[in-house]
Order: sequence, then structure tokens, then C-alpha cells
Amino acid sequence: MSDKKKTKRGLSLKGLKPYYIIIGIIIVLLIIILSMIKNVRPEPAEEVYETYIDLGPAETAVPEHETSTIEETVPVESVPSIERNPASIPEIPEVEDGYTMAFIIDDVGNSIEQLKPFLEIPYPVTFAIMPDRKYTRECATMIKAAGKEIILHQPMESVGGADPGKSAIYTDMSEAEIRKTLEHNFKQLPQASGMNNHMGSAATSDERVMNIVMDYLSENDLFFLDSFTISTSLGKEAAKKSEVDFIKRNSMFLDNENDHASIQNAINEGKKAAKKNGHAVMIGHVMTGELAEIMLDLYPNFIEDGCSLKEISELFIEMNSLAGVEEE
Repeated sequence: MSDKKKTKRGLSLKGLKPYYIIIGIIIVLLIIILSMIKNVRPEPAEEVYETYIDLGPAETAVPEHETSTIEETVPVESVPSIERNPASIPEIPEVEDGYTMAFIIDDVGNSIEQLKPFLEIPYPVTFAIMPDRKYTRECATMIKAAGKEIILHQPMESVGGADPGKSAIYTDMSEAEIRKTLEHNFKQLPQASGMNNHMGSAATSDERVMNIVMDYLSENDLFFLDSFTISTSLGKEAAKKSEVDFIKRNSMFLDNENDHASIQNAINEGKKAAKKNGHAVMIGHVMTGELAEIMLDLYPNFIEDGCSLKEISELFIEMNSLAGVEEE
């Protein structure tokens, strides 16, 4: 009986075809490999900015008539500190007997995609960022990394009653409320060197409100750029009283009409104002993509024409160095 069992077992092994053995070995190896892969977890890639959805144009370029409809508030948290990179700032030749132009791009913070083309501009540009917008901090980080200047674009009450948006200053606010609002907004933008007004025809015409605002700016060594949305603005008087560096928009808005010809005409008017007054402060809006293209294309012409392009803070230094020269 023992011999028969051995014979049967021997026949079974002998009759097994070689390729079955090979297939079995391959299957075992695959099982081992799959088991090893499951146990290995790759490190996640570092993300610089969160995934976002482009919200599209947030508001028109006419400051006192319409305002952003985006009302999403972001929590107050610290922004990564990014040092200004001197290598990213081109050397702008100083031109004797020339003129100075400063470009400010308003309404930043609603969209990263809208901002990107303006960051490609190879000369100084100042960006006014709105508080409590979805991309307030992300835009600030990108702008600072590009070596450009940031200011707070402070929403303020308008005469027409249009909604200026979140974290605005109103004329019926108490001093404590106004100060708390400014503190909250500047906390989101620690890189900001000053502020300008978003809308604000009512607030900038209110002496009490402007005195409170200027006292706060003075205490924190911040300047005020008056978007000058109404001729009765008391920004200059209040700034002088509190010894705050002050300047105002002295040329038409660049993109009240956002076609190429109108923007080009507005820049030409700015050149005239600069040649007459020594400088021009011109404001455009981040949602106007055509403006970014024109500003980029015109750079060689600015230099050939004897124009010195500066950030607002640089313009203050230039103005303060001229003894006895008072802003118009």
C-alpha cells in the first residue's frame, strides 16, 4: 500500500506541466509586490496657494456707483512673512526735468486670476487690497513676493447709499467702532504701508470721521491716499491736522470705460497731469484685464518719454524732499 501511494504522488508531480509552476510563482510575486505598495504612502506635495474658483469681475470700474457683490468673510489669521525681493524690482532710471507717475490697482482680493497679469508688470505698482475678501491674504502674499507695494483699500460710506462691502466705515459709527474696524482690516494686511478709500464720498466729507481715521493712521505711521471720489473730501485737511502723509488721485480713473482706446486716453491724460504738476496718481481696477496689457506694453514708452515710475511710498519721499512744495 505504501508503494502505491508513493507511485501516485510521483505521477502527480511528474505530470504537472512546467508553465503552471511559472504562473504560480508570478502570482505569488504579484501578491507580495501589491502588499508592499499598499504599505508605502507618498508624502503630499507642498501647496503654495489653496485651490480656488475664479469668481470673475467683482465690480465695475466706476467707484461711486457700484460695488462688489461678494460678501464672503475670511477669518483673521497671520499671513506668512515674505521679505521684499530686490531682484524682482527693475532699476528705473531717474530722469532730470522729467515727471513721475504712480499707478494704483484697486479692488484686489476677490480673484487670484485677475491679479496675475498685473504682477507681470516690470515697474513699481501699488496694489490696494480689500479686507475680508476670499483671497485677501493670498493676494497680499503674491504681491509681496513680486516685490510690489500693498495698501489697504478701505470701504467707506458713499453719498448714494451703495453698499461699500464688508468691514466698511460709516458716518454713524462711534470712534471706538471706527478704530476697531481699521485695526481689524490692517491686521489682515500687516504688509500695508497706508490706505486709500473704496467709495467713501460720504465718509471722506465728514470731518469727525476723517479726524478719527487720520489719528489712527498717524499713530501707526501709515499714509492716506485719497481716491478723491468727491470734491468735498476733507482728507487733506484732516491729514494735515494729524501730520499724516497725504496724496490724492489727480487724474481720471483709468478704466471708467474698459476698452483699449479709452484706457489709452486716460493714461495720456495722466501724463499731461504729471507734466503739469510734477506727478500723477492714477487709479485703475484689477478686474480690467485690458489695463494690465496696456500698462505692460507702454513701459518702454514711459522711460523714453522721461517718466519716472514710482510706488506711492516712494512718491512721498520725493515730495517730502522738496522743501516748501505743497500737494495741490
